[in-house]
Amino acid sequence: MEQELTQIFGQPLTRYGLGCALAMVAGLALCFPRVIRKKLGYETFIRLAVCVIPLAWLMARVFYVAADLIVAPIESSFYVNTIGSLTAALYFWDGGYSLMGALVGAILGAVIAEKWTGAGKGQLRDALALGLPAAILVERLCERGTGLGLGRTVDWAWLAQAPWCPRVEGEPVYPVYLLEAASALVLLAVMAVLSLGRKQRRGGDLLRIFLFVFGLSQVLLESFRQDGHMVKHFVHISQVIAILLALAAMVRWSLETLSHVGHKAAVTVGWVITLACIGVIIWAEFGVDRWGNQLLAYGVMAACLAVIAVVGADFHIMANQYGED
Repeated sequence: MEQELTQIFGQPLTRYGLGCALAMVAGLALCFPRVIRKKLGYETFIRLAVCVIPLAWLMARVFYVAADLIVAPIESSFYVNTIGSLTAALYFWDGGYSLMGALVGAILGAVIAEKWTGAGKGQLRDALALGLPAAILVERLCERGTGLGLGRTVDWAWLAQAPWCPRVEGEPVYPVYLLEAASALVLLAVMAVLSLGRKQRRGGDLLRIFLFVFGLSQVLLESFRQDGHMVKHFVHISQVIAILLALAAMVRWSLETLSHVGHKAAVTVGWVITLACIGVIIWAEFGVDRWGNQLLAYGVMAACLAVIAVVGADFHIMANQYGED
């Protein structure tokens, strides 16, 4: 249990809880420049924050509880089997949240804010393309010392002595949370470059690019995690959500491309390749523990994700060239 810093209204505030609040602030702070640059006004930004903050928090909790109650048999649910009460799922102050749920909630908040403010289609969602990686970066760094974001035992002696490798029961383990933080930093830089570019983009396209790249990278990074967070029957729920986010972007791009009939065959072939790669990724995920060669299994997964990335990039290029908004 993480040591509490103080109490607010009788409830403990931990370092990680404070870090998550700062992550929300950082995310909104990175949304602000684009909102102003697009001349949407301060009031629009305030309404965006009003919509995003509660929905991100709510969906983070909903996703976590749903993973426990829906994916697992009800009798083996943490709230039923361990705590002994389903009503405990309503005690949000006891902790238990999902980053993927927070991400989805933030996007829903941006959609509602666009309707509320009359902002252009996808304009506030594109602002999130900068805010989300910033928020993820801060959140990942705050996982240090919480038991989250930990990987397998370090095999190499020279690396085991590194100061950034945390220890579990005296054994050094890989700090996956640092890899995820580095990934978020790179993604933030990429989204900043794309955001500042002069190329005209459809509303929401920046967010779709973010979801596509983040989703694919998180499929591999989530496989590195061994912290047991949202893992049911050996299935990493966050890993499944990650690939669905990437596929959602691909679906949108492929539908836009299909408006140009001449590329129907290309889209069909692309999806066949993508689904085949997902099948191989699932096979390789099992292979991490069964093949006796983890590097090979992770290499196969990375290669398949790279192929999906190429297919998705092709969809994006065709959608921008031929699709209609």
